Amino acid sequence: MFLFFAGALYAGDLRIELISGYNFVVRSNIESQPYGPRSAYLGAIFHNDGSTALTNVYAYIGDYDSGSTPSPGIYPSRAHPPLVGPLPGGEFALMHEGGSAGKADASRYLGTIEPGESATVYWLVSYPVLDENGNAVHGPSVKPDDDLWLEFDVWGSGMDSGGNTLTDDVRRRVFMRRMLQAMANKISPNNANKVPQEYKDLLGYFDPAWTNNLVDGSPGSAIITEGIWYDLGNINQGFDNDGDLVPDYNAWMQPVGDPTIFDPSCMRLVSTYVLLVVKRTGGQPDLVIVAEDQLYFTNLPPDNSGAIGYVAYHFMPLSGGCSVTLSPYQAVASGKDNEKFNGDFGATLGDGLASSETSILLDKLVDKEQADPGETLTYTIAFTNSGTTVIGNPAQGLPLVISDSIPDGAVYIGGSAAAGNTLPAGVSAYKVFYSTDDGVSWTQTQPSPASAVTD
Repeated sequence: MFLFFAGALYAGDLRIELISGYNFVVRSNIESQPYGPRSAYLGAIFHNDGSTALTNVYAYIGDYDSGSTPSPGIYPSRAHPPLVGPLPGGEFALMHEGGSAGKADASRYLGTIEPGESATVYWLVSYPVLDENGNAVHGPSVKPDDDLWLEFDVWGSGMDSGGNTLTDDVRRRVFMRRMLQAMANKISPNNANKVPQEYKDLLGYFDPAWTNNLVDGSPGSAIITEGIWYDLGNINQGFDNDGDLVPDYNAWMQPVGDPTIFDPSCMRLVSTYVLLVVKRTGGQPDLVIVAEDQLYFTNLPPDNSGAIGYVAYHFMPLSGGCSVTLSPYQAVASGKDNEKFNGDFGATLGDGLASSETSILLDKLVDKEQADPGETLTYTIAFTNSGTTVIGNPAQGLPLVISDSIPDGAVYIGGSAAAGNTLPAGVSAYKVFYSTDDGVSWTQTQPSPASAVTD
């Protein structure tokens, strides 16, 4: 859903915090060994810093400064000679991975954010690792100066208690950096001998493992994938992302590196949880980091002998009877101006994620089988939840959505979508949105003329 607000815009109490890394992994020998990470989740937290609720909050990713109208799902493009990109003019850009939802996945409805609270959004993007001539997009040096870099914008809008439209936007530049494969930082076959016994006892896991914990598994429920006791190895210097001439001691964890075997319209990443135990040298106590919705870590202790941890990726099934395969990876500082990524690239993950069939039953009826030009056709959509799990999660910006397209040869009659609706038991409210571009963008204001409505 996309809204563009004309007139004065106010940042006000809406604030966006990016929770993404600055570098994308490009395998050091990508020209001869083409399989390696080529996608990553970009995350943002939308904060309400005010004293009243923000309503009708929307989140977007793409190109905010593309002209008079921002473009969700379409990212800023640029040329990077002598590399030759796939876009007109030899340019490159990030690509939105929305599955069957396409670019519409780049627009998210968050609803209401209460004072002092926040909402987190993750989007999956893919990035180039080779140019059109088969050349690696990372440069020959260890510095970022000759690496391909690309940008993305995250922006949002909402309404304050006075009816003012509030917006905020953030742009980040990301570099396609050369990284070595390393087998040290992987779930298996390490034996978790670096994990303090109390943490093994706490989770009840004594060996490395990937697990999938289902909470029903149907659309709207939860599937939590756990990476238990992965080994990041020694965290040593790495890249200098903030330009202060001091290595940043980075680590970055990701659940999907291969977008070709993962469908974001089947499973949506909604939250993450990390327990990171950094082993210290010189007899110092271990540093234990517990973080929600943080996959990128920086300024980790230089005096470390390694780090192990636990990560939980919370996915929400969006459709029934679908399956995806995860391809987790981690990138870790491994020397001055060098970082490495795990060599198994998620190969030991196993069965992947699968959703069960939805318990929502839809019944669409039309009052006549055929109509002459000028006659009115009345469509009725009835739906029932025959299961035991609540469908829809507005708190995650995922209310139940029923969409319908206007048939070819017919036009929408203004006001009819909001007329005569009966709320089922357990449903307290609904909102009607309209699209004039086949569902790419949406608005709550009925377009004029109403005949322009496509969905």
